[in-house]
Order: sequence, then C-alpha cells, then structure tokens
Amino acid sequence: MLNYENFDCEIRDGAATVTFISPDIPSLSDLCDEFVDLLLRLQDDAAVRVIILSDGLRPFDFNPGLESIAQERCEGEAFTALAPHIDSARRLVTAIQEFGKPLCAAATGSVREAGFGFYMAADFRIASASADFTPPDVGRGLLPDWGLTHTLPRLIGPSRTLELLWSGRTIGADEAARIGLVDRVVPDDQWETELELLTQRLASLPQPAVRLAKLAAQQANQFDLTSMLSFEFEAQQQCWDSRETTEGMAAFLDARSPDFRVPTPETNEED
Repeated sequence: MLNYENFDCEIRDGAATVTFISPDIPSLSDLCDEFVDLLLRLQDDAAVRVIILSDGLRPFDFNPGLESIAQERCEGEAFTALAPHIDSARRLVTAIQEFGKPLCAAATGSVREAGFGFYMAADFRIASASADFTPPDVGRGLLPDWGLTHTLPRLIGPSRTLELLWSGRTIGADEAARIGLVDRVVPDDQWETELELLTQRLASLPQPAVRLAKLAAQQANQFDLTSMLSFEFEAQQQCWDSRETTEGMAAFLDARSPDFRVPTPETNEED
C-alpha cells in the first residue's frame, strides 16, 4: 500500500484503488502534489493497469482556501494570490490527461467545489444513486477552472453548461447521467459488486489498445474523419506488434482469460 496524507492507495489484482483518507479540508497544493506524485509512480508500475479514485473518509467535496482567497481579494492583493491554486489544478488535470492507463472516478456522496473539478477530470465517471453534484459557485465572481470550461461543454453541451454554472443548483445522480455529466449510475445496494466487476474488467484489458483508445478519444474533436482514420491505421500497427495483443488474441482463440503478467527470468526458467 502507498500512503499519503490525503490518499490511501491499495494495489491488488492489477488495480490501484485510491481513496480520500483525510476528513479535514485539504491544502489544494498538497492534494495536487500528492496525486501527481502518485500518478508518476503508478505510471511506471507494471503491476498497475487501472486506477479507481473513490471517496472514502472525505467525499469529492472540498473548497480549500476559498475564505483566504476572498479575504486577499477584498484586501486588494494581486492576482498572484490566486495563481498558485489555478496552477495546482492545472498540473493535476494535465497529469490525468497524460496518464496512459484508465482512471475512473467513483462517487457515492457529494461532489462539490474543487472536488467537482477533480471528479470531472477523470477518464470517465460512475456514481451511486445517492450521489449529488454541485458545480463551483460563479456567484463569488470567479470562473470555474480545473479544465471545466473545456470538459463541460463537450459532455453536456454549451447551453446546459451555462444553466448548470449560472444556476449553481445541485443535481442528483440520475439527472447527472441523463445530461451526460456521469457515465453510469449504480444502485446503492449494488455499488461494491459493480465497482469490483468494473475494476476487474479494466485491469484485464490490453494496455496498448487502452492507451491508444484514450488518446483517440481526446483527439476526436480536434481532427476530421480522414485524420482519425489515419490515426486508427497507425494505432492498429502499434497494437498488432505488442506482446499484450498477441496474448489477448491467443486467449480469445483458447477461450480463456488473458495473462498480461510480464515474464520474469524465474518464470522463463520454469517454462
């Protein structure tokens, strides 16, 4: 297990389950520094094939430093008082986007303030039926950051983005799924079972195809069909030449589960 001040990370069966462990409101810079460090470590860990980020002692509900930021603005401080907070969020969102493995955010409670931005930065999002969602409050006079100006319009459309941000209302999991904010809602009494099944599925996927599918989805809005067809051709070549695709195809032919463990000298000698 990897231990941080704000997170616990348990690695088991190819999956890293990361949960919030601090019931206190975290320092945004410390939170982001820890999570970026965690991603860098897990990126190079061959035993980790997927990350599940979930609420634990603390839900995705924190507003670190808002009172002090407001005080500094009212006292006439320069923009440099806010800039470090924006930069911390930028580094975290960028690290998630560049992470080559699946990262799923799973919420069972309230998703609010900076936690809303953190949650929305994941590759995809699931929620229990009892979860609820509230965007950052523009009534304070600040634009939502965490990449939400990019993410929300693409997920729920420009007009729904403006309605959600301007109204500041809280929506339930069912509405969040209906408008595209959440990708899947799970009944509360099935949460643990369904999350475990999803984790197992993600951990069993060939990594080259997963990484390239993520890159394709990120680029899809930037290029035309011809460009994406060319991307598919080149990506398929990379998949075709990979060890994991070979194992995936062999497992398909043998009607068995694939084994993506990296061979070691010990296992080679045994073979």
